[in-house]
Amino acid sequence: MMKRLWTRIRIPLILSFLVMHFSGILLWLSPDCPLKQQLITPYIGYLNYFGLWQGWSVFEHPRTYNEYLTAELTFKDGTKKTWEFPRMEKMDVVEKMFKEGLRRWSNDCVSDTNMAYLWPDATRYIARTNSHVGNPVVSVSIIRHWIWIEPPETGLSKPLHTTDDGQEILCTRDISTGELE
Repeated sequence: MMKRLWTRIRIPLILSFLVMHFSGILLWLSPDCPLKQQLITPYIGYLNYFGLWQGWSVFEHPRTYNEYLTAELTFKDGTKKTWEFPRMEKMDVVEKMFKEGLRRWSNDCVSDTNMAYLWPDATRYIARTNSHVGNPVVSVSIIRHWIWIEPPETGLSKPLHTTDDGQEILCTRDISTGELE
């Protein structure tokens, strides 16, 4: 009886899932308009949960610089350490697959001054991953670095530019011992 029921509903269930899944993907990829905003609402949780969303910011404006983030950590004993957020050019292929999300979070979100609300969580994460028993991190500064990209007409004949053209401290936070737990 149960097997017969499953045989009867299996294909409609699979087809319903596929229609729902591809409808959400197609809506996400469609141009923005008021109708899209109304239709996409039920799909947003599903797409975000499974990481199926796609940001098109890479195509918005050509970037004229490369940027990356570092953090300067100060430990209880006064020593300092520089910690780097993930950088794709310093990873092998397998490591890139696992750390691309963290790189996007840092470069596209943490480095954006409009998303300063992320800085406390970012500094806490950095402090927790770098603290040592008996010598915890007491302060974290997040620093944004950038390297200007030469326009193609002038940049092709020049060697690759690897030194920073500038940097700015985005935030400095003191870390309490309670935040490290």
